[in-house]
Amino acid sequence: MKNKLEQIKLFFKDNLIIKNYNNDLRDSLNIEDAEILFNIGLPNSTELDFKFTKEIKYLNNNELILDDSENGKIIYNITNKQVYLLFPSDKKKMILNDGLFQFLFSIYYYELFLNNWKNDKTNRAHYFNDFEKKMNILNHNYESLDYYWEAIIEELSPI
Repeated sequence: MKNKLEQIKLFFKDNLIIKNYNNDLRDSLNIEDAEILFNIGLPNSTELDFKFTKEIKYLNNNELILDDSENGKIIYNITNKQVYLLFPSDKKKMILNDGLFQFLFSIYYYELFLNNWKNDKTNRAHYFNDFEKKMNILNHNYESLDYYWEAIIEELSPI
């Protein structure tokens, strides 16, 4: 896990937003989640419209708001280890990932694909296949995650 998180730090550099340390929250998280929130950070993504801040906000006792934008709130349910998107307008929930590690790496693989493709437009199919394979391994059940990542994969497909 340590080497994989180092990849994240090298790739995103200063774009990682580390949450302000909170003893109470730290006590309710597992070691991996605490490492991601308080040492690694979550990457802002212009393409995905994810805008994380350092502040820690709670929706209720077991849910942490990771991103609170007008378009939707990204929430981490500490109890069931799910990251989901909540649309305030209609209160609809869309599961993004099973856990912060999957969430972090889904963003990473997406941004890595876009970065590779921008730098080499002739090999889009190769980069897409690599992205899709990595997402399938990481999110072995992404097709059942309310179509969030599946929709992105379908949208990016060169076919």
